[in-house]
Amino acid sequence: MSTRKDLEDAAAQMAEPLAAQVAALRADLAELGGHVAKIGKDRARGLKAAAGNTASEGYAKGEAAIDVLLAELQNLEDEVAEATRRRPFASLGMAALFGLLLGALFRR
Repeated sequence: MSTRKDLEDAAAQMAEPLAAQVAALRADLAELGGHVAKIGKDRARGLKAAAGNTASEGYAKGEAAIDVLLAELQNLEDEVAEATRRRPFASLGMAALFGLLLGALFRR
């Protein structure tokens, strides 16, 4: 019949391999965590670079659109100036009419 001492010795013998396996699992999990962190950092760097490129492209497109708009406004200004030179009295009448309309709208 087994005594308490024999049972404790048997349990200790069984616990030693389990403790070694647990230590090995902890080491493997730590290594896996390091790999996951490295992959996450690499992915974040890539996404940051892609976002920077997209922002730069958007900024360039916005500047191009503003340049086109400014050119169109300059053309419109030139057309208005030319029409004013060709028909000064008609332009003066249009300006007066526009002023009266604005006055009537804001008076209310």
